[in-house]
Amino acid sequence: LSPAASHLAFGCAVVLGGMLVAFVSLTTPAGRLPQYYKHLSALGFVTAMAWIYVLAVEVVHALQAVGRVLEVSDAFLGITVLSAANSVGDLVANMAIAKAGMQAMCVSACVGSPIFIILFGGGVASVLGNVLVASPYPLELNLEIFVAGGFLLFTVVATLVYLTINHMQAGRNLGLMLVLIYGAFICSVVGLEMVGGSKFVKKEIGPR
Repeated sequence: LSPAASHLAFGCAVVLGGMLVAFVSLTTPAGRLPQYYKHLSALGFVTAMAWIYVLAVEVVHALQAVGRVLEVSDAFLGITVLSAANSVGDLVANMAIAKAGMQAMCVSACVGSPIFIILFGGGVASVLGNVLVASPYPLELNLEIFVAGGFLLFTVVATLVYLTINHMQAGRNLGLMLVLIYGAFICSVVGLEMVGGSKFVKKEIGPR
């Protein structure tokens, strides 16, 4: 959207929201839920998603600006800063679930969250990219993305092998192994960025 369209959208949202608040306040007695409470709950959920989208767009733009100033690639910022920021909430929730003794739910959440992001998020982003930007939608298959994919594949295989050997018992060694793999991944990405520079890791190496 253009800046003028964005300002118009924000203005309409503020006006409509204010009108809705005034309507609910005038038509609902004090201490009672409005008759259309369920509809307002659904509207609140949609509004929260819209605000999350708006804030996410601003965060991405801010990261891109930082990347331009520091001369680091967008892939590096996405793999390190943005991915960590997206996962903090999941990390806290999963730790709380594990401490509560619900191991199956914790493992399911750890596996289900990236599956949802990769399949649903990637699918929706690809569809919107083809509809709104270009069809087919161009992708930068640079070196950092291939490294991330390689580490992801290695982690899945290593975890399956470890669990199979240990009869599906996740001990401390599994957690230590996963943390070490993540540390090696971060070191590899940072090393590529520092040694090769953003121009090197931005170079497309996939088929054209």
